[in-house]
Amino acid sequence: MAFVEWSEELSVGITQVDQEHQKLVAIVNQLDEAMISGKGTRIMNEILTQLVEYTKIHFTAEEALMAEAEYPGLDLHKQQHRQLVRKVEKFHSDFNNSGRRITRKMMDFLKYWLSNHILVDDMAFGKYRVECPT
Repeated sequence: MAFVEWSEELSVGITQVDQEHQKLVAIVNQLDEAMISGKGTRIMNEILTQLVEYTKIHFTAEEALMAEAEYPGLDLHKQQHRQLVRKVEKFHSDFNNSGRRITRKMMDFLKYWLSNHILVDDMAFGKYRVECPT
């Protein structure tokens, strides 16, 4: 069973955003699987690098959609995105600088943040976009 299960409950109703969320979920699941199976540090570092890079790509694309739709929650959303990027970059830095370990605490944070951010914050944008199409 995957660490984070994708379901229609996580769909915000915007195809591009949903596809990007599915990719983020897949990366988090790859990281969890690598941690559980004791994969080497090189592989785990590659997955963490991919998570950092793809998170930035997704957030940039999502923020562009929000700006295009004149979403009133954009500034707060950007702050939330910056906080997560800093946290993921710190995980990556900690992994590279202090024992090269991914902890369950890190994984639980990623799962909580991803699920909660999608279900609350991104869902609000999805609803806004449906109700106020540009």
